[in-house]
Amino acid sequence: MKTKELEMDILQHYFSFEGKVATLKLVYDTFAELINPNFGDDKIEKLNDKLFADIRDAVSLLPRKYKLNLQIVIKDFGDYKKEECENIIKQNVYLAGYRTLKENNKKRIGGWSLIGIGAAVLLVSYFLRNFDLWFDLINISGTLFVWEGVNTAFIERSHENRETLALARAIQNISIV
Repeated sequence: MKTKELEMDILQHYFSFEGKVATLKLVYDTFAELINPNFGDDKIEKLNDKLFADIRDAVSLLPRKYKLNLQIVIKDFGDYKKEECENIIKQNVYLAGYRTLKENNKKRIGGWSLIGIGAAVLLVSYFLRNFDLWFDLINISGTLFVWEGVNTAFIERSHENRETLALARAIQNISIV
């Protein structure tokens, strides 16, 4: 059996495929199990990370060429109405996007700060080049600052941005059943 056929055979146990769209049902006993009771106030509930972890897991399993229709099945809504649940999930998706943007901004600022510190340290090492030991120590530490800054500002951020973009591109629809 070819690798693609084997992959599809395995995935068909979890997803239903129709053309280039895969449908996955995430089943939860109660909506309350998705709520983080220790966050926020009564205006809007915050979901715990369980739902988002399940969504990320589903997207990571799916081949790139497929879009994902996610059906969230809640067996017992409890004190919530279906419309309230949809609103809570929508607001939490916005909150997750805000958190991602904030973390990216923090990493960008941190990375550029490290690059600036490294450049300043390398400049100091230029003036201390007559003192061999100090020059070497300061030069190495300045290079490490720049190296870490570039890694933080560009490499880590681009990896996280690719993951977030892949997640956003893969999900076609989320519905509550």
